[in-house]
Amino acid sequence: MFKKILLAYDGSEGSKLALEKAADVAETGGAEFHILAVGRIPEYAETVSEVDEAKEQASSFYSKIIDEAIRNLGQRGLTATSHIDFGKPGDVILRIAEDLKADLVILGTKPHSALRRRFLGATVDKVVDHAHCSVLVIRSGS
Repeated sequence: MFKKILLAYDGSEGSKLALEKAADVAETGGAEFHILAVGRIPEYAETVSEVDEAKEQASSFYSKIIDEAIRNLGQRGLTATSHIDFGKPGDVILRIAEDLKADLVILGTKPHSALRRRFLGATVDKVVDHAHCSVLVIRSGS
């Protein structure tokens, strides 16, 4: 059914649940599996080296959590390609999904109050509204 799946992953409870559901989908259809972590870079930095250092720290952090996710997939006989990118999560997810020509994007989320979503921005809303492909949102209970 789906040939190329992109999972947005940050190691949170919601994204771990989304990883399990994404693995279920990949197992049934033999899809190519991609895992994306998006790091935010400081909007205001005094020097370029400050930004580079923040990117390096984020890359190290996300490499570890993606490697753990890929090991978990390996226990199910699945493989995945990892991607780490930087910017606003919604924008990056949409761009990578387009670049990969993904036909399914999977994201985890947890309930937020309308006020909190208004001020923090809603990655899920942006991806659902603007993705060129199907989007599966896995909602965690907490």
